[in-house]
Amino acid sequence: MKQTTLFNMLSIPHPRTRFYLKREFSRIMNDFEFPFIAKIPRASARGRGVFKINDTADLDQYLLRVKIAYIQEYVPHDRDLRVILINYEPVLAYWRRRSSDNFKTNLYQGGQMDFDDIPHDIMPMVRGFARRCKFNDVGLDLLKCNEKWYLIEANMLYGREGFKKKNLVLKEVIRHKLLAGTLLDK
Repeated sequence: MKQTTLFNMLSIPHPRTRFYLKREFSRIMNDFEFPFIAKIPRASARGRGVFKINDTADLDQYLLRVKIAYIQEYVPHDRDLRVILINYEPVLAYWRRRSSDNFKTNLYQGGQMDFDDIPHDIMPMVRGFARRCKFNDVGLDLLKCNEKWYLIEANMLYGREGFKKKNLVLKEVIRHKLLAGTLLDK
């Protein structure tokens, strides 16, 4: 919820998102059409606590679990882009492709990693998002829909699977940047 608020304050493109207190739950259907995304406001790491709400039965089940509803427009996609930045500079990027039976691209939810055709032309935009948010060591998740990029979320505790697949060790990447003098604040 804090990230969404920050993204809105900084005018960073982000799917339309609203929060509802229990007494406001009845307003959700006035503001969103099916399908949409609902999240558990805390403890949704690794794709847990993230639900695609397709109908009123799904919504009712979700609302039984929360005191504050975190509702977000569903942006159709088959993949998202994870960009890991250290000192605001991209050090690794990869697609996370969803499996055919899941809307989530998260690797822990069956998503697959893909290093092909990374859109390097968007890296200045990604750096700008990280700088504006003051996220200097982060994994940013982005997706593209209708030629527009959205920042979905920032992960301060991003996974290391991408580094392993590329035969990189995060500590060595940081050590290299430190020795090269590129970990100094710019």
